[in-house]
Amino acid sequence: MFRETENIEFKKTTSELNEAMISISAILNKHKAGTVYFGIKNNGVPFRFEITDSTLRDVSRKIYESIRPQIFPTVEVETIDDLDVIRVDFQGADIPYSAFGKYYIRVADEDRELTPSELRKIMIGREYEESWESVQTSETLKDVDVKQVNLFYEKAVQCERMPKLEFSAEGILHHFLLERDGNLTNAGRVLFSAHKPVSLKMAVFATEHKDTFLDIRKEEGNIFELIDEAVQYIIKNIHWKVQLNKDGIHRDEIPEIPLAAIREAVVNSFVHARYDIAVQHEIDIFPDKVVIVNPGSFASDYSPREYSEYNLPSSLRNETIAQVLYCSKDVETFGTGLRKIYKTCDDAGVKVFYENHEMNFMLQFSRLGNNGAINGLINGAITDNEYKVLHVIMKNPTGTATEISENTGLSIRTVTRVISALKTKNLIERVGSNKTGYWKIN
Repeated sequence: MFRETENIEFKKTTSELNEAMISISAILNKHKAGTVYFGIKNNGVPFRFEITDSTLRDVSRKIYESIRPQIFPTVEVETIDDLDVIRVDFQGADIPYSAFGKYYIRVADEDRELTPSELRKIMIGREYEESWESVQTSETLKDVDVKQVNLFYEKAVQCERMPKLEFSAEGILHHFLLERDGNLTNAGRVLFSAHKPVSLKMAVFATEHKDTFLDIRKEEGNIFELIDEAVQYIIKNIHWKVQLNKDGIHRDEIPEIPLAAIREAVVNSFVHARYDIAVQHEIDIFPDKVVIVNPGSFASDYSPREYSEYNLPSSLRNETIAQVLYCSKDVETFGTGLRKIYKTCDDAGVKVFYENHEMNFMLQFSRLGNNGAINGLINGAITDNEYKVLHVIMKNPTGTATEISENTGLSIRTVTRVISALKTKNLIERVGSNKTGYWKIN
């Protein structure tokens, strides 16, 4: 039988949501972490009540609306004594926390409202050090990439991590403390500035050393833009196996490194980077490995492998940036990114290595080789148009130039020229006649 403690609270059903918010704030102010259960009576006995997807959303939304500063709990269903209950795990070090504008403290298994003098002592006693993220910049709301803010808002609403409200770029920035008195903070600038505040260098090397490169690019933009650029660059320049399904007709495209691991590693790099010094994100693709270079050392005393093996608390260098990316679901759940990377790579037979230095942290993925794969580096790196055409051909080997044109948005003349280039690079070849044949991927 469970019992309530200073950091564990029971609620019979979600009809006690308001009381639960008070408990969450009280526990945070005392212990900085805790758990609330819905579906357990005060005596620790589970209680049967209906739990649906909307029930979990209601809990998440209530926490989102009620607790300040904002926290990002884990809300999931757990079975206790053959009954489903809702378990809410939460943590946060940005005390004091309020619920509905009031402050509480946990005493034994009860929540007590803080007196003004107690609250003042907490705030005075907490050593304040303004973080890099909250420092104001010279950029104003006029410098914001409103389109990018809108894309973020739509994505956050779609994944139900933000309520649907009337869109306002200024309102979004203000909500996440990304602007102050009309000026962007450092976090707001790297996330949503239209003036390309962050740099990304990407290269494909011919050997295991950096002396000869096959392709090199430098991009500048905000974090959201560069995450997509980095992921797409890796996707275009690794090997893809093309294998037939059991029906002998349809094909699967299998990357040599799991895409979920690639994106997770790229996002982590931008979330945990140091931006208070001159930095440049970097993607290095070698014949035997892909390296993602994170500006700044690893932001934890634990190793990446330990995060994959144990339930360790997340360590965030840039909490505001992480919160924004969490709301758009670029960050799935705090503290689970490295576990996801190692799990998907272990399943695929891809080895993951890391190097931690004073000025950077490097995560490396081994490459499986090009057995039965598309190699975009044979006779030179492929262009964007070549990648588009190649992708369509992979999905439909019998497609005509007209069909390829319709699927890529390229003119038929451009498609014809790109197909010729792909044949020259020995990436594709025509089998059979122009009328009844098909494209073979080499």
